[in-house]
Amino acid sequence: MSSDNPFEQVAALIASDERQQLPEPVDAILKTMAKVPGAGPFVALVRYESEKQRFENAELMLRTAWDELKRVSATLDDFLKDPARHDAVKRLVLDATRKAEDLRDRKRVERIGKILAHALTLSISDFDKAEEMMRIARDLSDADVLGLRHLYDTQSETLQRHGLNFELNEINRIWRDNLSKNRIAGVLQPEWRSIFLKLQGLGLATAVERIPTELPLDEQPFALLAKGADFVRYIEGAVGNASTASAA
Repeated sequence: MSSDNPFEQVAALIASDERQQLPEPVDAILKTMAKVPGAGPFVALVRYESEKQRFENAELMLRTAWDELKRVSATLDDFLKDPARHDAVKRLVLDATRKAEDLRDRKRVERIGKILAHALTLSISDFDKAEEMMRIARDLSDADVLGLRHLYDTQSETLQRHGLNFELNEINRIWRDNLSKNRIAGVLQPEWRSIFLKLQGLGLATAVERIPTELPLDEQPFALLAKGADFVRYIEGAVGNASTASAA
């Protein structure tokens, strides 16, 4: 008998022959290489390692999401009682799986799982924002996330107070008060600044005008944007969702 649980359905689909196939461009390259004398063992190894990584990543992502969701099981049970949402859930879980499959960084895979868990506990059926958060999770390193969390920890209260907009004077003051913390241990200032520039490129933060009376010449303050605050909330997983659903 087939299961009505979307997670079990997705797990079965991942294990099916259809999901075990390599992406077409990779498969075509490997087939061409296999024609070269002596290349057979190498091609077989590449296929094995590629499929092994995909399955390990899919398992890690799903397990991370499931562990998060079990901690709010009552909410999940209520969610799964609505058959109309099953297809939407399956599509979102498959999208999360595809985004996690080719990543080498386990932390990024786990963050995608937490984003999935957060999205599933929101009282919405439109998962476009969750898909966007997953795309961003693929691009952010641990150092990038630390930089974003720093902005969130120091500026989120201000962002909320000003209706999700930053206030120039307050951002400069906050930046001045946290000069000693505006760094990651072992990361030089130019590299630290490049992290914030990367966050800006993803629409999570933005550089703001430096006020000379507040900051020295070599300091460039950055402000948290609403999308950056959303991302931090999503990677907190299902449990962190209870107090932030309205912001998402």
